[in-house]
Amino acid sequence: MKYRVIALAIGLAASMLAQHESQRAAVGTWKQSLSRSKYNPGPVPTVPATLKIEAVEGGEKLSVDGVGADGKAASWSYMVKYDGKPTPVSGSPYGDKVAFKKRNDREVAQTYTRNGKVSRTSTRTVSKDGKTLTVAAKGTTANGQQYDNVTVFEKQ
Repeated sequence: MKYRVIALAIGLAASMLAQHESQRAAVGTWKQSLSRSKYNPGPVPTVPATLKIEAVEGGEKLSVDGVGADGKAASWSYMVKYDGKPTPVSGSPYGDKVAFKKRNDREVAQTYTRNGKVSRTSTRTVSKDGKTLTVAAKGTTANGQQYDNVTVFEKQ
């Protein structure tokens, strides 16, 4: 009986460690590389954004600070689980709710909705060396313009 309890405790600890390790890839502060990012159709921001990701149980807290292509400050933050369920977000130009679904240790699928309709889908990938975070996104702005962007961030 004691062996089962010990084995269960070891298994639980290993599972928690694996979850923590998978979150660690994206955790940190990231600065946007304007020269490596691609915006279609544009316009391109002139000031790099800063992305901060913190691990929370089962998900993450994400904060964005930057300046939009229109020259206006753009900042928002939210806490989201990797369960695919929509979480309210305010201040984001992408939508009023977001859902994250972890694909693997370095990749997360993100879906934003605005007024109940999908407004942006993206895949966030951390490079194997952990130095680059790339967000490949397709969506529609609040004004109805479609876009297909690749935003590249470098670990700080």
